[in-house]
Order: sequence, then structure tokens, then C-alpha cells
Amino acid sequence: MKVFKGKFTQQEAIPEPAIEQAVEVMRSGRLHRYNVVDGEVSETSLLETEFAQYQGAKYCLACASGGYAMQVALASSGIKHGQSVLTNAFTLSPVPGAIHNVGGRPVLVETTDQLVIDLDDLEGKINSSGARLLLLSHMRGHIADMGQL
Repeated sequence: MKVFKGKFTQQEAIPEPAIEQAVEVMRSGRLHRYNVVDGEVSETSLLETEFAQYQGAKYCLACASGGYAMQVALASSGIKHGQSVLTNAFTLSPVPGAIHNVGGRPVLVETTDQLVIDLDDLEGKINSSGARLLLLSHMRGHIADMGQL
């Protein structure tokens, strides 16, 4: 797996060739995965294949949003209806929304003054809720202590 070494709080400029390719796709009218003619491979399929190879993974699934990507991840975990899923309370609505949309029950974990998940509260909520899944979001570039987590 490739490790991201950029900054989470500042996006880099989009390279000119990428902008040109995006405009080319928009001009083609082929904006969706299945909007292709016989024998044509969609840009989405090409992206999935290239990204999987880049990551050294067997597969990749492109999603239209982060919320949907989280739903897919939760669904693939085998979550059961009503199952508790831990998540940090300081987050955006798609995070608990993804949990709800797959039938889970969000269990909100407190946030520290540093705006990261409170690991002491997390431990308590694990014990009190019986949850075995955590959907963690890092907000505004504040990264939790992943080693301690």
C-alpha cells in the first residue's frame, strides 16, 4: 500500500494534464460508468484498474462520494441490523449517515480539545456498547494517535 505523504490541510494544485483530461471527459458526454458504447471501457473502469495496480491491490471500486464509500465499507464488514458502530462525535453528517444507512446504530465518542477522538471515552464506549466496529474520521487535518488507537 502507498503511504500518503502530503498535507491533509492544504490541497495541491491540480496538474494541467489532469484538468485537460477532465474537460475531455466532460466534452465526451460519457460522465457515468455505464455510458459507453460496445467495446469501449469507461474512464471509471480505467481509473479503478490503474489505482488498484498502483496500490498493489486486486480490486478497486470508485464511489461517487465519501459517504457512499463508507456505506460500501460497512456493508462489506458484514454489519448486522441494529449493530452498534463507534464513531467520533466531531464529524460530518455522512459518517453517522453511512452507519444508519446500512442498518447500524451510531455510538458517538467524545472529542478531545485537540479535535480528535477521545481514546479514553472510546474504551468506555467499547465496553458499554459492545460495539466491535469503529468508523473514524479525521476532521480538519487533526489526526488521532493511530499508534495508541
